[in-house]
Amino acid sequence: MSVKNNRAIIELTVGGLMLSLSALTVAFAHIGAGGAGFYRMLFASILFFLLLKVRRIPVLLKSHRARLYTGLAGVFLAIDLVLWHQSIYVVGPGIGSILTNCQVFFMTVLGMCLLKERPSIYFLISITLAFGGLYLLVAPEMTSSVGIKGIVFGVLSGLAYAICVYFLKINTQLPEGGGDTIAQMLNLSICAALVLLGYAMANDESLAIVDTQTLVMLVIYGVLVQFVGWLLVNRSIGAISLGLAGLILLLEPVITYFIDVTFLGKASSTLQACGALLTIFAVYIGSIKPPEKVQALSEAG
Repeated sequence: MSVKNNRAIIELTVGGLMLSLSALTVAFAHIGAGGAGFYRMLFASILFFLLLKVRRIPVLLKSHRARLYTGLAGVFLAIDLVLWHQSIYVVGPGIGSILTNCQVFFMTVLGMCLLKERPSIYFLISITLAFGGLYLLVAPEMTSSVGIKGIVFGVLSGLAYAICVYFLKINTQLPEGGGDTIAQMLNLSICAALVLLGYAMANDESLAIVDTQTLVMLVIYGVLVQFVGWLLVNRSIGAISLGLAGLILLLEPVITYFIDVTFLGKASSTLQACGALLTIFAVYIGSIKPPEKVQALSEAG
């Protein structure tokens, strides 16, 4: 694996660690699903905009296709967040994070069908192991209708998440990597913020920040998760296969799950702990020989 690929894997892993803070901030912020996502995108957009100004880089992406792809990524990220927040409210931050990261399966399918990535036998084994690990983790939550509802929200959020990352992936294959990375993330965050604001208004959600704890959680959500975490994800996603990216990001919910159990008192069984460990092992197996990438896309205008 090349130095560029190794650096991309490290950046994606660190980005995933930042993303692991997501569920915890949502769980401790006293605000609705749309409002939490809106402030995440708003705070990050302000930082992306200021960083572009400091670097004297144009805010607007030159390529209309880059604007389209990053905008669509923002729309699906907003859908992911709404569904995911609802899942967290039902099954908790640990299980909710694991459910949304079923994206690894959706991302593998998208990579195979749309990007023509060819998975190795190691990767197929890792996907199977990861599926088994996730099943062990969520099985106890499937004993009630409310728990099943939370699981459905989480799995659907994983699908939306995978589509978001897919659009970021194909954007990096445009000439010049789709434009400046910071400008890409600003475009994504603004589009996501508008969708989330519309959702909150349509559902009569209050956007009031009611206490200091909520403010702190929302700042962490916007700065560390969206600004730092997603910036690292977007910087690294073009250098590795979509399937491997999905597996690396699968570490994020496992970390959140152990934090939920260790520090927040989430009830856990031996089978669930085994499921989390099995998922980590699956990530290692998948990294041995990831799917082969495809060539860059050409752009007409």
